[in-house]
Amino acid sequence: MKAPVYGILDLSTIDYPQKPAMVIFMAGCPFRCPMCHNWKMLEVNQENEVDLSRVFQRIENASLLIEAVKVSGGEPTLYPDVLTEIADFCKERNLSFGFDTNGFFPENVKKLVNRADLVSIDIKAPLDDPELYGRLAGIGNGEKIIESLSSTIKTVLESSAYADLRTTVIPTVNAEEEHFESIGDALKSLGYIPKAEKLEASYTLQQFEPANAFSDEFKRINSPSVELLLTLAKKVNVPRVYIRHKGVGFMKPLEEIQVQVEKHGTG
Repeated sequence: MKAPVYGILDLSTIDYPQKPAMVIFMAGCPFRCPMCHNWKMLEVNQENEVDLSRVFQRIENASLLIEAVKVSGGEPTLYPDVLTEIADFCKERNLSFGFDTNGFFPENVKKLVNRADLVSIDIKAPLDDPELYGRLAGIGNGEKIIESLSSTIKTVLESSAYADLRTTVIPTVNAEEEHFESIGDALKSLGYIPKAEKLEASYTLQQFEPANAFSDEFKRINSPSVELLLTLAKKVNVPRVYIRHKGVGFMKPLEEIQVQVEKHGTG
């Protein structure tokens, strides 16, 4: 079987919570998000077509260093058959398996979720603001995107996979307090809290990095401060909220960041 592999990172400590992981990047995505930093892999080119046996060999070669494999992109759920093969290969070798998704293909997520240990879902904006969501997806049609995303989130929250939900915070665009109050309300309505209370779900606010953004307009937007992320995180009002920012690290708990900022600032 061929797979549209843009590239492979043999070892990462910031893509799979608490586990060293290989990251496989799949080319191809239906969105054109202006803040995307992986925009070079939005289209599938002939040189991206790789035989899965080569991917499996890379996993084998890294197996002494990694505990998990994460498939990212692009949008990996475009290729459920490929992800199924990778997931089964990982299970045979006692490696955890996870994938990223923008949530636009809920039926494909349903096919994959029971094979996954982790599903990372991108929430770009409040689920009650289709205009903003369509803008941040770069294709309009916000109502359809939100409908699909809501179905994907519900599927993952009802599964045995860890639900890693996250929003990239973009000042002046999706960084109002009411945006995150709304996201928190949506998570509650979709069943987030019972799963979080079982330590099987979390929500992360992550830093927007303008330098590599797809859109020139977004390259001119400042990166958010830790203090802004902390303020917005409190508005979500659900358990197990994390912050990802170069000033504090990868997926640090809200409560821990709050203590750090109060005692020492962020440098």
